[in-house]
Amino acid sequence: MKKYAYSYTIIKEKIDEWLVFVKEVNTNRNRAFTEMHARIGVTKESWYLQKTSVGYEVLVYTEARDEKFKNENTEFSNWFRSEVIRIQNIDLNSNTEMPKIVLDWSE
Repeated sequence: MKKYAYSYTIIKEKIDEWLVFVKEVNTNRNRAFTEMHARIGVTKESWYLQKTSVGYEVLVYTEARDEKFKNENTEFSNWFRSEVIRIQNIDLNSNTEMPKIVLDWSE
């Protein structure tokens, strides 16, 4: 299992839109979100919102079988990526590089 943790900035003016997006993923589109994760090998994903002095950071923790999750091409995944582009100005297909894990402690 591969583990990933990464963060994205959200400017203050976009936080309400982002929270609507999160609600949509958690409710009306939760089944599609779950099905996408099953197809792409993601077994766990957690999102954390952290307020900063310049806006907000979204911290994402993901566990996946491999890195194929960048290549998903369905109606839901296309909607998901377009919302991330619209709200956060991040193209998940090209502007993201998975960080290198430097400490992974467990009991």
